[in-house]
Amino acid sequence: MVSPGMRADDRYAASCRGALESRQRDVMSFVDNGMSGMSARLEKTLIRLPGGHYLLGLGPYNAGLVRLDFEELLIGREVPEFIGVGMPVSGFRVSSPDAFLNTEVSRLHAKLVRRVATDGPHYLLVDMRSTCGTYLNGDPVPQPDDLGGVSEEDCARPLTSGDFFSLGPSAVNLFLFFRK
Repeated sequence: MVSPGMRADDRYAASCRGALESRQRDVMSFVDNGMSGMSARLEKTLIRLPGGHYLLGLGPYNAGLVRLDFEELLIGREVPEFIGVGMPVSGFRVSSPDAFLNTEVSRLHAKLVRRVATDGPHYLLVDMRSTCGTYLNGDPVPQPDDLGGVSEEDCARPLTSGDFFSLGPSAVNLFLFFRK
């Protein structure tokens, strides 16, 4: 709760906590109850989306919705949002205060890779040797090790609709992967 006597930093932190808790309530309601349990605003947005695969940022520092219609999505604190028009790669920049970013999110933290198969596209989550790790549904995603002979492909984890992943162990930078 934000009160008039709070310092600016405390008010900002309380606002961020409130935004995160609100998003988490909406998402958990969606997971538990489907469309009927969501906030009206989120429901209207999701209903209007065309079919496809999406990534929904749920934290106060990574809020946003991205349609996954390219070969790779780079995620981190210093990735360009648009690599180039018509290119098969895009980026999602996590933005927040520098002190938070330096301890939680790497410059190039993770990526989503699309693989096309006969039954449609499949998506893989790859940790890009981040400092604090990437977590899929609470479990750490292994990191590639070039010297140890462990490739990105070996470490990639498949995503299914409804999976959550976070950049770092605190789950403040939480994402929901889903198909509509």
